[in-house]
This record gives sequence, C-alpha cells and structure tokens, in this order.
Amino acid sequence: MSGRLDILLADKNFNGDIDVSDDARRLVSRDASIFEVEPRGVIAPRDTNDIASIVKWANAQVEAGHPVTLAPRVGGTCMSGGSLTEGYVLDLKRYYTFVGSVDNIARTVRTQSGAMHLAVEKQVREAGLLFAPYTSSRDICGIGGMLGNNASGEQSIKYGPTSANVNEVQVVLSDGNEYTFGPLTRLQLEDKKKQPDFEGHIYRHMTQLLEENAHTIAAHHPRTVKNAAGYALWELWDRHQQVFNLGRLFIGAQGTLGIISEAELKLVKPGAYQRMIVTPVGDLGKLAEVVKTTLRYDPMTCETFDHFTYEFAERYYPEDAERAHVARGKHMVILSVFEADEQHRADVIAGQAKEMLEKLGHETFWIDDQATVESFLTIRRKSFKMLLDHPLANTRAQAFLEDTIVPLENYGAFLGELEAILKEYNMTYTYAGHIGAGSIRLVPLADMEADGASRRIMELEAKVNDLVISYGGSISADHNDGIIRTPFLEKQFGPDMVKLFEEVKNLFDPNGIFNTGKKVGGTYEFALSHIITKNGD
Repeated sequence: MSGRLDILLADKNFNGDIDVSDDARRLVSRDASIFEVEPRGVIAPRDTNDIASIVKWANAQVEAGHPVTLAPRVGGTCMSGGSLTEGYVLDLKRYYTFVGSVDNIARTVRTQSGAMHLAVEKQVREAGLLFAPYTSSRDICGIGGMLGNNASGEQSIKYGPTSANVNEVQVVLSDGNEYTFGPLTRLQLEDKKKQPDFEGHIYRHMTQLLEENAHTIAAHHPRTVKNAAGYALWELWDRHQQVFNLGRLFIGAQGTLGIISEAELKLVKPGAYQRMIVTPVGDLGKLAEVVKTTLRYDPMTCETFDHFTYEFAERYYPEDAERAHVARGKHMVILSVFEADEQHRADVIAGQAKEMLEKLGHETFWIDDQATVESFLTIRRKSFKMLLDHPLANTRAQAFLEDTIVPLENYGAFLGELEAILKEYNMTYTYAGHIGAGSIRLVPLADMEADGASRRIMELEAKVNDLVISYGGSISADHNDGIIRTPFLEKQFGPDMVKLFEEVKNLFDPNGIFNTGKKVGGTYEFALSHIITKNGD
C-alpha cells in the first residue's frame, strides 16, 4: 500500500475499502466498450462521508504534486469507456445501493447511485409504476451509469431519456461537500447566487457563462430528439416555466463534474394494455415517412432491427424468427407498440396508425398473438448478443458505431451512406434500436489481431462521425462521449463550444480529479492506444 493511500486510510471519517491487487484492477479494466485501461486501484465508499473523504484526499494529493483521479463505476455496461481510468475506480456498486420506498402519490423513488436498475425496477413495479428509461442493458446496468450517460431505452420516445425522469440529484462536488441540485425559480436562483460558499460560486459563474454565451450555445444545440454529447448547457433553463435546473448538467456528464451520490427518480404509470403493429421497410427512402407517420399516434415504443439481425435470428432463435416471418426479405422492420388503460383503446390507436400507414402504401401487420409480440421484441433486444455469439473466425464484435442519431427526415439517406461505408471495410454487422428517435445500435465484427486493426477502427469512427454531423445529427444519443467520442467533440460542436465545455469542467473541478479524459481533454492517441487487440477474451 502506497504512502498516499495510507493517508486516506488514516482518515477517521473513511470506512470504505481499498484494493490495489492485480485481480481487483484487472476486473475493472474493461467495460462494454472496445477499450482496456488498467487503473491504479479500486476504492469502494460505504457512505457520503467516505466519498467526501476520498474527494478531499484526491485534491490534497494533486496540490502536493501527486495527481489522483477518480472515475465512478456501477454496472460497467458503458459502451464508450466512461468508467475506465488510469486513476482510481470509485466502486459504488459494492455498498452504495440503497433504494427507498416508492411515493405513490408523488410517483417518485429515492435511490443511491450504486443501486442496480433491476433493484429499482422490482421496487417500483410492485407499486404498479415504471422508471421509464427502459434500457436494453437494464438487467445488468446501474442507476449511476444511467445518470452519468443520460441513458434511454425503447420507451424513451414517449417518456424521454433519464434527464426527463429525474427530479433532483445529490452530488459531492470538488470541495468535498454534498449538494442537492434540482429545479429553482428565478427567486430561488437569485438566493443561491448570493451564497458565499462554493455552491453560490458555481451558480454565479454558470448563469454568467450561459448569459454571455447564449447565442453560441443556442446555435450549437443538436437538432435531434436525444443527445448525450458534450455538456447539456442548453437544457438548464426552461424559459417557458422560468425554471433553472443545474441538476440536468450532471446527468450525462459521466462523473466529470462531481460524484452523484443519490437521486430522486420520477416514475410513470404505464398503460395496462398494449398493441403492436409491424411495418416492414424495403426502401430506405420511405423510412422517414413510415416513422413520422407512426409517431403521430404517440407510440410507447418505435423500434427497429435490420435484415442481418433477422438472418441471425433464423439461426439462433429459429422459433422466434418463424413467428416474425413478415421481416424475412425486408431491409428492416419498424416495431410500434401503443398503450392505453383499456385494450379497446390501445387497439383503436394502433388501428388508426395501421390504417394511415396502409393508405400511404406501407404494408403493416397487426400483431395480436402475444408469443409473436415477444418474438419480435426478443429479436430486437438480442441483436447485439447474436453478433457477440456469431462464430465468425478471427473476429470480435466492436461496439463503437452504436450511438449515432440524426434527424428523421435525413435517416434513409444517412443509413444508405452508412451501409456503403461499412461495405468498403467488408464488415459483417447488425443494427437495431430506437428508430423513433432517429438512433440505431450498429455493431460490426472486426479482426482485431490483423495489422493496423486499431487504426482502421478509429478511421472508421471518424468517417461515421463526419457522416452523422453532415446530416445534422449527434455523435452520441445515449452512450455518451467516454474515450471513443471525446476526441471528436470539436468536430461536433466547434472550438467555441469546446472552450465552454472546458470552462465548465474547470469551474466544477479545478484540480482535475473527476474522470479525466472524458468530455474534456480526451485524445485520439489515448483512444487508439487502449483498444483491445485480441479477438477473444
């Protein structure tokens, strides 16, 4: 144990665990991304006092000339490398897992950030409610990761991403104190700005930054339904409601501005009855029309999977593929689910959508057999897994193009060009995802042991990002910037916005202790040098 860690252990307020063994470090050196980064150790706090002690210790080490960085981690399901660090991993999953009782009247639940999504889902479903950012990784992901990435899932088209489903967050800032961030009226905001403490300093400087750079921020707001790239500076003021909410800045910040310790989550009451319709799409030029027409009827989900996914399903899930046979031979299919408090009402809404789609010439199928409904959803949800399991020799499924989003009106043309780029690289791939929002999860297979494989991966990443930006999209819809996309933020937003991101980072984290290299300061070279170069485990 190094002397510097001994200082933390000697802190009478610290009761957590520290592990610098090879096994512990190796265990958190990977996540669901394409990267491997070995940390200096793993620190597991037991409570907020521990987090405060860790933050104060880290600051003291920086000031003494011994830089220390901290990266929070829960489930390790991040596909952008968000929790990977050469510093210390802050393991919130071990002890920081409290889930409170559901408030049925307010429809909220409080939870610590280390709680797993499954634990929260169990608690709220018993109350007949739902935490709506229903991610495909919900069986293994943590609340802290969802908050850090501003994650969303198949129901986000109706209920929004994580940021739309959180009332407030509690955050340990760089001064070692815990603060609550939520919606404030103008009068409450003015009171905050008058405070002589670090919180007051934060509010004064953030409001000044927003006011002085309002035009720049507005001009660079991604015109997409969802965005997880950069810091969400355009989300802090609700001008219609005249409410300022700094809590939204931490959601999607990947732990770079402070450590989220707790959150009050909003819950929704889902419709008790549902109905699915399926629209096969053969011509990508018709894709936007199909999706836009469907969205007019307010579906709970509007998802897709491609023909490669269906072909894999014929091999790995043959019974499901047979039930979903209307997808056979089509470029992709659109799965739309409508919900209501009565089955008749759900059927009416789905029927209206089906009728309008058919008037426009789009064959649409009414799916009233529950086994068939589940088969379509299984194929959609298992698209990535089937690629992971696909026994194509000398390849590895590489999740690095999986977070694109563009405006719907551009989607067909974008997807056509994207597929052409992948054809140049002779890659097998599948895609599926939240087509209602204009985003898909495209994952190719690549031979990572071939000469120059890492450089081809980064070259392809750059090409796809350029394509996304040319169509007015965002390089991240859900999985955030992490190691893979931070180097491309200037392409996305331009130098003026990147400078603002740097100002925000320096305001909250002057000593650079929180998850360095994400959002600000990440380099192409670091990403390139940490790509996993093996085809197997």
